[in-house]
Amino acid sequence: MSMPTIPKTIFNSSIKLARTPFDVAIGALGGSDSHVKHVLDRAEAGARSATGVLFRDDELREQGRTALLATKERERAVELREQAEVQEREGEERRRELSKAAEKAAAEARRKAEQERRIAEKRRQEREARAAEKEKEKKKKAKKSAVKAKRSNAKVEKTAQLEKLEAKEKSIKAKEEAAAVEREAEALQKAAAAAKEKRKDGDGK
Repeated sequence: MSMPTIPKTIFNSSIKLARTPFDVAIGALGGSDSHVKHVLDRAEAGARSATGVLFRDDELREQGRTALLATKERERAVELREQAEVQEREGEERRRELSKAAEKAAAEARRKAEQERRIAEKRRQEREARAAEKEKEKKKKAKKSAVKAKRSNAKVEKTAQLEKLEAKEKSIKAKEEAAAVEREAEALQKAAAAAKEKRKDGDGK
């Protein structure tokens, strides 16, 4: 036995009328695939199945079974979609965390690179300062050695000049002594000649 056509039409209209306020509210809230709608779909499927069993109406039972299966499929789809959304959110959160970690690592790498650059620059400046100080000390020593050598050369030159003057003086003195000796010899020679001449004159008388 199956439900007559007119009562079945009334049954369908009643179900539709009963759901209408809920469907309108769900539509207004944008919950066309919400849990509330699935509850309504399950209720309608259950009502159709129960009415079909009560009146032994195969069509209603099949409608109820098909509606229930469709509702379960939609619920499964929603569940999978929600899982996918959760996984997507988790993935996005993970990507943000990885991005932050990468940015932090990059910032740390830049900081270390800058620190190493500054240390290298400081060491370079220190090396240049030490090299400049050594060069300055080297020039200072060279200048000191040059002044010392100059003074030594001046002393040697002065000593040489003094020795030269002393030698010249000795030469002049020697010449003067030689001239004096020569004059003395000439005077003695003259005196001897005069004495000889005087003796000759004495012997002649």
